[in-house]
Amino acid sequence: MRCSLALLLVLLMTGCMSDSSSGTSRNELADLVLQNGDLPPVFELFDEGRQVRADLPTGPRADPTRFGRVEGWKARYRRVGTPQTGGPLVVESRVDLFDSSGGADDELEAHKLEQEEAEGTRLLRAPVLGDEAFAATLTQPGASSRVRFYLVAWRENDVAASLSVNGFDRKLTLEHALELARKQQRRIQASA
Repeated sequence: MRCSLALLLVLLMTGCMSDSSSGTSRNELADLVLQNGDLPPVFELFDEGRQVRADLPTGPRADPTRFGRVEGWKARYRRVGTPQTGGPLVVESRVDLFDSSGGADDELEAHKLEQEEAEGTRLLRAPVLGDEAFAATLTQPGASSRVRFYLVAWRENDVAASLSVNGFDRKLTLEHALELARKQQRRIQASA
């Protein structure tokens, strides 16, 4: 009887534990990316779900099990705009769960290194977000207007998150990206 009770307690405790040290589970990942209500109503969701092989970055982060990665989720939004439209036109929100905070830290460092080595990309002053973060920008010339890209990436415990936005140069600012990143960070903090 005593052995059965001890076994039952172990099983119950194991069943209550999550996949990671922060308390975040695979089942919560969909809630840790930006949701429709986090963006103005002019945005439409055009891609959402588990990250699949086609969503993986190239290079050292192409391995879906890198650094103890458990799983990832993404949500992509867009709206119609012209070169006079202020703010983002396309928003991509991602989150990756790792089996440890060390794995998430390695992910963030590898992501930052990719940005440092990418031609034309410039690292910006690190925003205050999560346990650690970085931001980068890039402009791409267009036929009539240049397109500006911002990336904000951060880590909170064993979760690595990123937010990418693009819009027309001089109409999109880092603050636009940071405002959305903070909304996503509040979702991540609430799950911990």
